[in-house]
Amino acid sequence: MKTIRTIQKIFLPILILTYVVTSCTETIEFEFNPVVKPEIVVEGHVPALGYAEVILSKTTEINSNYPQDNLIKNALVAIEDNSGISETLAEVSPGHYRSNKIQGIPGLTYKLTIQTKESQTVINSMDVMPEPVSINRLRARRSILPEVEGVKMPDWEVIVEYTDPANEVNYYRFVEYVNGKVIASYVEDDKLNNGKDNKSFLTNFDRQLAPGDTLTIEMQSISEAVYNYFYSFSYLNQLVQGTVKTNPITNIDGAELGYFSAYAATKKSIVIE
Repeated sequence: MKTIRTIQKIFLPILILTYVVTSCTETIEFEFNPVVKPEIVVEGHVPALGYAEVILSKTTEINSNYPQDNLIKNALVAIEDNSGISETLAEVSPGHYRSNKIQGIPGLTYKLTIQTKESQTVINSMDVMPEPVSINRLRARRSILPEVEGVKMPDWEVIVEYTDPANEVNYYRFVEYVNGKVIASYVEDDKLNNGKDNKSFLTNFDRQLAPGDTLTIEMQSISEAVYNYFYSFSYLNQLVQGTVKTNPITNIDGAELGYFSAYAATKKSIVIE
């Protein structure tokens, strides 16, 4: 494992962007500087049976009054797969690029290439799309143990039941929606439960549910590289501020921030009673 694990499975909400230290990335030490040089941020997605989308932005000064200016416009963004299909993505809105031809297919390899005016370096990434895994059952219930040894537990438990495929290594990202809005996301591997029927408890201390709410869980099958990004992102977010700082592990070459994910997903929804 590349980051701290316990015997029990760890589900870490991905909430805000902070950069701290991890043993798997190059450590970058710096003092706070509100005019630090902006860095390019890449958010790339190729969903199964869906069109590819890439969002390009750059970090802004802490005291910036115009955060919308961080979107990177007029970039050359291209995606190709190993079946021979390639496409230059169209900029559908400032900083947002989308394919019209390439769609995600499990088992294929996708290569991302980006050229921007902000950087003379060509940005590259590659990811292989895993097969989807179905959600057998989704449950939400009031917490059985509201408090453990004086520590308050989340008000609601969300439990995802699924069967992990045997004889292969799998990585998952769970995205939680309430009434269509993304609330949190979580990552998990199958190192302790390969090939088994699983019950994943998605722990979120900030979760607020009410009768009539629609809860949706999207279960993404992701690559190890994408898992490492989200796991380190989540882990770093838990550390106490004030330590030496660096970035999450990324699968992007030519940029230090962001990720490129080709994923297959299944969804299930329930109405809270």
